[in-house]
Amino acid sequence: MKLAISASVPSDPTDAAAYWIIRLDAPDCGPVDRAAFEAWRAEKPEHVEAYAMAQQALGRIDRHLLDPRIIQLGEAAYQSTQTKRWFWRRHVAAGLAVICLMGTWMAMSWQSVSQIGSQEPMIAQTIHHSAATYETRIGERSTFSLSDESTITLNTDSRVRVYYTDSSKVRRLRLMRGQAMFEVAKDGRPFEVYAGDRRVVALGTAFDVKLADYQEEVHVTLVEGMVDVEAVVEDLERLDVKGSAVIEAIKPTRLEPGQQLIAKPKERPIVVDADMDRATGWRHGRLVFRGDSLAQAVAEINRYSERKIVISNQSGLKNIRVSGVFGTGSTRSFLEAMEEVHPVKAKQISYDRVELGLKPAG
Repeated sequence: MKLAISASVPSDPTDAAAYWIIRLDAPDCGPVDRAAFEAWRAEKPEHVEAYAMAQQALGRIDRHLLDPRIIQLGEAAYQSTQTKRWFWRRHVAAGLAVICLMGTWMAMSWQSVSQIGSQEPMIAQTIHHSAATYETRIGERSTFSLSDESTITLNTDSRVRVYYTDSSKVRRLRLMRGQAMFEVAKDGRPFEVYAGDRRVVALGTAFDVKLADYQEEVHVTLVEGMVDVEAVVEDLERLDVKGSAVIEAIKPTRLEPGQQLIAKPKERPIVVDADMDRATGWRHGRLVFRGDSLAQAVAEINRYSERKIVISNQSGLKNIRVSGVFGTGSTRSFLEAMEEVHPVKAKQISYDRVELGLKPAG
């Protein structure tokens, strides 16, 4: 069954891309809106391209939000469209600027943006040192195209910061939280992803990085190509554009496709053969469990929903092992499966909390 797309979505791909940039960040954006967006993006190849271009434009606009011309364009757009005031301040400026600029921004060369900097030296310096941030909310996943044609696919509740520009000698990023798949375009420059106390170095490749166990543990899964993983002892946030992290004097760990590195803080990493369905299934909306503890499974399910499962302190629950494939965000189906297969009972304890405990004896 084909999902109907709202009549409020413009027919022109460029205008529609700008519409979705704003709509997906609105506080009242729900599952129906996100499903409609996915249907629109999958409808035609030009929709994919238009949305990627809109994201790139938004990333560049983020770096210039304080420029008077951007503010003026945003105000003009609001006055002419009377767009509803349901988005946050950043999206009032950036989102409306996208609407104003999408028709002309892609026709402009980066040189025109540089001219802003040439007139305002302080702005030019900020552009050189600033970082573009991409993120998703709970239950969302999204793909972002970067200026070098690399892409980042963010899992639920994730954030990544991009530090490089077209003129940077090194492409440097940091995964701030959550999980991301990086598909790296080959352009000769090293591609570095920092996560926790690790640095992943790649050229042209595809790999998944996850911050697990309260953002302390780092999982790196190589899908294709080759990466080196090193321990770092300096925070990337303290580096300038030309700086470099201090690397521990330990030989880097090189991964081959299908391998996964698991690293805990201040410990030597271990390398295992990856269960690729488990490691990358989230990109297709699947969570795969193979004998995981109930606590591990619940923690993963909770990442995708505002409705959280809590486990009672009954000791018998620790012995339950979970196997199966579940949809991301499908808290209800997970609970129903647990009740069907195991001696447990789900009980609503608040509007956004469900307690999972043992069924009464008899």
